[in-house]
Amino acid sequence: MLTLMSEDKFKVVGLSLPLAARLFADGVEAGTDRLLLLALSLLVAYALGAKFAREAERPVGPGIIPYVLMFVVFLPNPVSLASAGVAICFGSIFGREVFGGKPILPPALIALAFALFSYPDGGFQLRHLLDQTLDPVFATASLAGGAIYLWKGFLAWRVAGGAVLGSVLGSLLTLGYISWEQPLLGTYVAGVLFLAASTESAPSSEVARWIQGLLVGMLVMVIRSADPDQPDGVVFAALLGCLFAPLIDRLVMWRPHRD
Repeated sequence: MLTLMSEDKFKVVGLSLPLAARLFADGVEAGTDRLLLLALSLLVAYALGAKFAREAERPVGPGIIPYVLMFVVFLPNPVSLASAGVAICFGSIFGREVFGGKPILPPALIALAFALFSYPDGGFQLRHLLDQTLDPVFATASLAGGAIYLWKGFLAWRVAGGAVLGSVLGSLLTLGYISWEQPLLGTYVAGVLFLAASTESAPSSEVARWIQGLLVGMLVMVIRSADPDQPDGVVFAALLGCLFAPLIDRLVMWRPHRD
């Protein structure tokens, strides 16, 4: 059965805040669809976790409930249950289970990236983002949830700070001015705090964390301004930032050998 480890309880509380904001914005019908997707995704993720754990003769790894919660929080609109189920399976297998239930990247990030690439028109990402209305409720709820993550040590604050600075620089380079409304569009705040700044994939050195954050923040602005469809860009930027984190760490700590 699904159980919550001690750290998972705080993650669930932190993610419940932006989820509540999503449900509030959805309304009754779309909110019901989102809750149904949450329930089905939990069943799929747990079934895969239990299967891999049984074959490896180990307990089911922690983090299943926060993983699924995070995936559902990042969905801007109702999506196909079939395509979401495939994405959950992919994130569970390649984000958790092949590593013994201990992820090296946020499994939700892997599942979301898979969904964006496999189902580009499936509703997993907002299009024409700059034409969307600002959502301060979701951004504020994500900040509150991020504060809980920071308190419990799940969030690398230097990555988050670097992302904000990177967004400012990226805004100046691409738009010619600082676009202060960008954090209130799409999943910017949630993506920076829960995906890009996750301690699961953050570099170990402090300098590397600032650099990773700068990379993520600038990529978000470049994607949002350069793409004619103006997608959210947060998931793709966070994915690249997390993938390059080990390389950034090595470059920062690299010292030339002297004979």
